[in-house]
Amino acid sequence: MSTLNFVRYLFMPARPTVVLLVAVLTLGFLLALHGGLPGIVLALLLLIWLFNYAYVLLEQIANGAREPPVLAIEMLNPVNEQRPLLQLAIVLAVYGTLRLLAQFLSPVLAIALEILAGILLPASIGALGVGNSFLQAINPLALWQIMRSLHMAYASIVAVLLLYGLSLSLLASRALLPWWLLIPAAQFACLSVFSLIGGSLYERREALGHEAVDTPERRAARAQLQLDRERARFMDTIYGEARGGNLAAAWHTIERELALQNHAFEFYDWMFERLSRLDNPRLSARLAQDYLSRALTRDNARVTRLVQRCIAADASFRPRSGAETLRVAELARLAGDRSTAQALLVGFEQHFPGDSALAQALALAERLRRD
Repeated sequence: MSTLNFVRYLFMPARPTVVLLVAVLTLGFLLALHGGLPGIVLALLLLIWLFNYAYVLLEQIANGAREPPVLAIEMLNPVNEQRPLLQLAIVLAVYGTLRLLAQFLSPVLAIALEILAGILLPASIGALGVGNSFLQAINPLALWQIMRSLHMAYASIVAVLLLYGLSLSLLASRALLPWWLLIPAAQFACLSVFSLIGGSLYERREALGHEAVDTPERRAARAQLQLDRERARFMDTIYGEARGGNLAAAWHTIERELALQNHAFEFYDWMFERLSRLDNPRLSARLAQDYLSRALTRDNARVTRLVQRCIAADASFRPRSGAETLRVAELARLAGDRSTAQALLVGFEQHFPGDSALAQALALAERLRRD
């Protein structure tokens, strides 16, 4: 993952949508601090809402979202969003197991296992965030696959998690920040980590086998599908006019579309391919002449390839004017294609009677015969 994308995912919760949510939750947490038993219930409810949103944020970013989601009523319902409770159950189960094992292990080994569990936590969150599978979130092989695929990005996630945790612990233990600043900072840290996990999963989606909903490849495929449909409708019009014998109307339609496409060479290539399928070659030949006129001096290799194809299909094909024919023949000669150059110059006087380039064409034809 690039540094730019890393920073973008890290600060995704700084967008206005999330800032507003954090502000509202902060007010609720401040009320809960002075609410006694009802305050504890309120704090638990607010934590559920926060982590519900965090998992939705992770999932949408992992699926290609470029903006954080807007809070919806469904996100607030613990019944609809059970991943935070599942993750809590995993954390409690792992912690309880480690505490139990600590009685039979050396202190060093017990601490090492706890550190390992902490390192695996982001992978477990990621697996649960995009898979909704409890088993995947506790499967060591699946967690290792995530860690291995994310590589340095995963190390960065763990480092950010440690940095946030140590910083917040220091600020809270020494009362360096008032609660009304510490609470939103803790929420931002939580959402930032979830955003970073989701972004890392998206960036490494191919290595993970994760099929994100919105990717450049899928957007390109959708755009290409729409383009193919539009072009198919356009060519239906051309085919209909050509089959009806109205070639003038067909060419007028082609010219109008070429102008709309800014006479892009890629569009010329596509249209020439389609027009070459018509029984009547006049439209494809006229398009090729127009194409050659625009490509000359701009893309000589393209000119050479196009004229080779046109001559192979119809030996009588010539560019629009004598000067262009001479220029294309020169390019073919320079490209080492003597046969195409000679074919273009055959019958030059008949194709372009009285053209000022006749003498040069005859001289080039003679030179090609001698070579």
